This record gives sequence, C-alpha cells and structure tokens, in this order.
Amino acid sequence: MPRISEYERLLNQQKFKELRCWEENADRNFRTKDEIVKWIDQPSIVPFLEVLPKEKQPGFRDEVVNRMVYKTKNSDGTYFETFRRINVFARK
Repeated sequence: MPRISEYERLLNQQKFKELRCWEENADRNFRTKDEIVKWIDQPSIVPFLEVLPKEKQPGFRDEVVNRMVYKTKNSDGTYFETFRRINVFARK
C-alpha cells in the first residue's frame, strides 16, 4: 500500500484547494476461520476480483484466502489481521 506521502504527492499534482490524508490502524481479531474468510470475501478482495477475467477469479480468490488463513492463524485457533486504512479528503 502506498505511503500517505505518496497519496499527498499525487493529489497535490491535481491542485486541490483542501487536502487531508490520514492513516487508521484497525487491527482485527477473528474467532474462527469462517469469520476471517467472510471478511476477506467482502470488502478486501472485491476490487481485485473486479479487474480479473471471470475465469481467473475463483483461483485468485482461493489463493488469497488460503494465504491469509495461513498467515493470520494464531496458536489458539483464532486469527489476527493488521488492518491499515489510508483516508483521503480532497476538495477542488
């Protein structure tokens, strides 16, 4: 994910009168595999799937889900995901 300074640089090229960028970290804990898979299937993966050909979407989705489940699983069977969001407000 680009840094805030990169967003600001790109937006400043467009000469916005008002511009604010800020970061929010909203770490997420999931009790079960089903919970984290549901979260991945909703907001996280949708923009990526939209640009892929239909026939590649299922394989891509499965690969992302499998890697996320593997990388986020804790020893107690829960899942933890560091969630970083960059917010941008810009007015012409």
